[in-house]
Amino acid sequence: MSPRNAFARTRLTSGLAALAAALVFAVVLPAAALAAPGSARTVIEVFPGRHALAKAISHAHAGDVLNIHAGTYKEHVQVSKRNLTLQAAGDGKVTVDAGCRANATIFITANGVTVNGLTVQGAAEGFGDFPSEIALLNVDRTGLIEFNETVNTCDAEYGIQVFQSGSIRIENNYAHGFSDSGIYIGAITNTPNGTLTVVKNLAQLSHQGIIVEDSNGGSIQVAGNAVDQNSDSGIFVRNSDRVEIRSNEVNDNGRAGIDIDPGSDHNRIIGNGSHGQTFDLQNEGGSGNCFKRNDYDTSDGDISC
Repeated sequence: MSPRNAFARTRLTSGLAALAAALVFAVVLPAAALAAPGSARTVIEVFPGRHALAKAISHAHAGDVLNIHAGTYKEHVQVSKRNLTLQAAGDGKVTVDAGCRANATIFITANGVTVNGLTVQGAAEGFGDFPSEIALLNVDRTGLIEFNETVNTCDAEYGIQVFQSGSIRIENNYAHGFSDSGIYIGAITNTPNGTLTVVKNLAQLSHQGIIVEDSNGGSIQVAGNAVDQNSDSGIFVRNSDRVEIRSNEVNDNGRAGIDIDPGSDHNRIIGNGSHGQTFDLQNEGGSGNCFKRNDYDTSDGDISC
């Protein structure tokens, strides 16, 4: 390893440790600061108790804020009211734990929902397909999924799963330990309200870090993420076209760092750092994929532009 690479990896390792610690103790703005000028948003203070989150959601109206105080909430919830905000109150760690009794710990089916600063765990097999800690289905747009930690404490496949949805923002989350991937983006055909972004997340110690699959429409960007120590690949694009993969640090995964499968075309892989895999960059045969200004050691397939 060259001195330059040794320095880069030391700096990255230190940065990942700091990021992981910061995500657990995320501090968020009060609801008043989040509200748009002239808008009316009721703040609902939520404290640990039997079905506390579910009760708060049932009493909330579209646009309200659930200010969730420190403690463990042993439940799973569905969010089907638009523009709700579920945020940590800032007085300590907030854990939502399905206790291995649900397919999704937080299941979002409404537009404009924000989830901020929570530790989410406890999704499990046996209750439906593709168990995930935070799952979004048929959502055209979201507020923001940010500063959450998703942990596999049962046998969940995904930390954050976005399926058949649109303009979603997944930013600054920490996902680790999942049987398929930390962050999964699937079946995206349209993003009418702007680019679907997966930005500045930390994804590690899963089978794969980030997957984009079966997505052939709209605009998807995977940028500025740290993806390391996953057993198979860091970032995997399968049967998906025109995805932008930019400025990620992808290190010390198993088979591949950034892998574009044969059914994926016209993707842009620009300015990434990828080291420590069998193949740091891999293009398995898709057409029109553009690899440009990446820093890597090993490769497989055509990685030109």
